[in-house]
Amino acid sequence: MTATKPRERILATATALFSAEGISAVGINRIIAEAKVAQMTPYRQFKSKDELVVATLESWSAQWLQDLAEAIDSHGDDALARYSGLWDALEAWFASDDFRGSFVANAAAELRSNPGHPANAVIARHRQAVRELLTDLAKKAGAGDPSALAGQLQVLVDGAIALAAVDRQPAAARNARTLALAALGSST
Repeated sequence: MTATKPRERILATATALFSAEGISAVGINRIIAEAKVAQMTPYRQFKSKDELVVATLESWSAQWLQDLAEAIDSHGDDALARYSGLWDALEAWFASDDFRGSFVANAAAELRSNPGHPANAVIARHRQAVRELLTDLAKKAGAGDPSALAGQLQVLVDGAIALAAVDRQPAAARNARTLALAALGSST
């Protein structure tokens, strides 16, 4: 579905460009031109490029978390199937044509020298939401210490995303799944 409202077009265009080329490499004028909106529209929608970066990260994070939750939910109520569903979802994402790694992780790396950037709060909230999702999966799968297992899973998720992005290998999810099942086995 094509975004029709100027704000939606700006967000979609900015997210695509920031994801593909990096936040600092893309200027607001290019986003405006590619979003095909009137020159002054962004300034009514977003007060600054920083505000646009925050909005794109919030939008990407919400959509990514929703897609991941829906993919896990598609595995029904069986706790082990849902636990494995995480890795199925990641592998499918890694194999998609538009996969460029995690926009949030890429933004965090790019903004690391600017700890006061308002996007850092969005990044932290995203990381916490992922941790909560993983803790819930670990709990339902019967982990003795769900929080500890969630921490291990987060390392595996982050590592699989990074490997898939760098090596262009969706199989990174399968390798992480093997380790995640072993971690679950030692945690129950």
